Amino acid sequence: MRCRLFRKINIGWANIFILLLAGLYLAGCGGDQPAPQRSTPPPPTSSESSPVQKTTGTASISGTVSFIGDVPKLKTIDMSSIAGCKEQHNTEPKSESLVLGDGNTIANVIVKIKSGLPPNAKYAPPTNSAELDQIGCTYIPHVLVAQVGQTVKFKNSDTVLHNVHTLSEKNPAFNKAVNKGGEIARTYDQEEIFLVKCDIHPWMKNYVSVVSHPFFSITKSDGKFEIKNLPAGKYTVEVWHERLGEKTQEVEVSDGQSAGRDFTLSKS
Repeated sequence: MRCRLFRKINIGWANIFILLLAGLYLAGCGGDQPAPQRSTPPPPTSSESSPVQKTTGTASISGTVSFIGDVPKLKTIDMSSIAGCKEQHNTEPKSESLVLGDGNTIANVIVKIKSGLPPNAKYAPPTNSAELDQIGCTYIPHVLVAQVGQTVKFKNSDTVLHNVHTLSEKNPAFNKAVNKGGEIARTYDQEEIFLVKCDIHPWMKNYVSVVSHPFFSITKSDGKFEIKNLPAGKYTVEVWHERLGEKTQEVEVSDGQSAGRDFTLSKS
């Protein structure tokens, strides 16, 4: 009787021992498998890390650009040999390299913020296109400003053939013929000012300025400019003219403030 009892006890402990070994074995096999990885969110894209900055400022800078010195005589343009060109002008066409108004105020001056905007700020380009047309064998407007990424359309509203020849250096240049009613569309991603000309009619010239922000203005014959929607800050304002060069001034503005700055340019 006692032998049977010991035999049963030994068999029971043996079974328990076997079960423990099996459990340890299975646990060891499971440990070879890698632990489940937690999913990590993807890094922010460039558009998320550098959001487009809106022009929500309430400050502005305005003024007048004037010419000082002896006024140079502008050349007249002889279009008599080109049918369909001279007929579109009421007066003898002249060079637009220096257009002055009353009091020698200057037209076609580009005024822009040169520095002072938030570092690495990006501004969405306008959805409408900037257009340069050829009317009466003249580029209209004489000076054009387009924002980086904005579509620029080079059009021909004349009845004669023209060619558009851009002399850009930082952006791809081109030289293409444009028939009546035709147009060429381009976008630019680098800031620069470049000459546009027509090789068929050598007096036809225009300047295109590509800027990275919407804070600019172009003067008319009254020489006036205004740059609106600026954030508060200290800025360098630059004026540029094709014949008279460029000049800068420092201007500091607060929210809701309108600061005045006048510029004078002279022939060097």
